[in-house]
Amino acid sequence: MEELKRVVSVPFKKTLASSLSEKDFEYSLAFDLKWFSPKIASKVKEKALEAGILSLKAGTLVPCFDVESIRLPHAFKPSENFLEIQKNSNAEKPEKEEISLEQVLEFISTDTGVNRQKLVSEINSMQDRLSYLVDVRIVALIVGKKFGCSIEAIFERVARSVLGISF
Repeated sequence: MEELKRVVSVPFKKTLASSLSEKDFEYSLAFDLKWFSPKIASKVKEKALEAGILSLKAGTLVPCFDVESIRLPHAFKPSENFLEIQKNSNAEKPEKEEISLEQVLEFISTDTGVNRQKLVSEINSMQDRLSYLVDVRIVALIVGKKFGCSIEAIFERVARSVLGISF
């Protein structure tokens, strides 16, 4: 994971940018730095998005960590089997998939057309009735169902995130 952060940080450090387009990020890894083929650069981007190191906001990539805090060894270059190492390290320990309340709210709001304020109000009310004993993302799903949301598409992600199991 540390090497992935190093690799991801370089295009941002090089351009002194806080965000980059997907194209610019991949171009930097493949052509400016000459570290990867364009196809592998795309895989690096996908891996960083999956790992939560990068986020995609309005078509631009934004690092989810402090780029300036990453120290690079002199003449840093990722190892040749960089992606395989990342794959194997994830295979050793099953990663708990995280989904935030914000993501659940966005899904429900988009599916039902109910505004977020109303959803949050309903969730808070139900949380209060349940004495805050139930994870807020589960309560959000219950409220979403109440408003007619088709939660099947997001249910498994929430279950994996909250319980660490899949169905």
